[in-house]
Amino acid sequence: MTKKPEDKHVFRVAPLRNVALTAPYFHDGAVDTLDEAIALMGRHQLGREIPPADRKDIEAFLGALTGKQLEAQAKKK
Repeated sequence: MTKKPEDKHVFRVAPLRNVALTAPYFHDGAVDTLDEAIALMGRHQLGREIPPADRKDIEAFLGALTGKQLEAQAKKK
C-alpha cells in the first residue's frame, strides 16, 4: 500500500481492544467464548494445547483491554 520496500510483507492486524465484548469470534462467528477461541488458536497457530490456567490468564489479559465507553454500551443492551 505504501510502496516502500521496507513495508513489504507488513500487515495490519486486528486490534485487541474490546475483544472480550465482541463475541462470537473468528471470521464466521463459529466460536461463542473467548476461552474456546484461545484454545483453538493455540492448537491451530501454535500446534499445542494451552492449559486451562494459561487460557484463563490470557482471557484476563484480553479483558483488561476493554475500554470504558464500549463496556457502558454493552451494559445498555
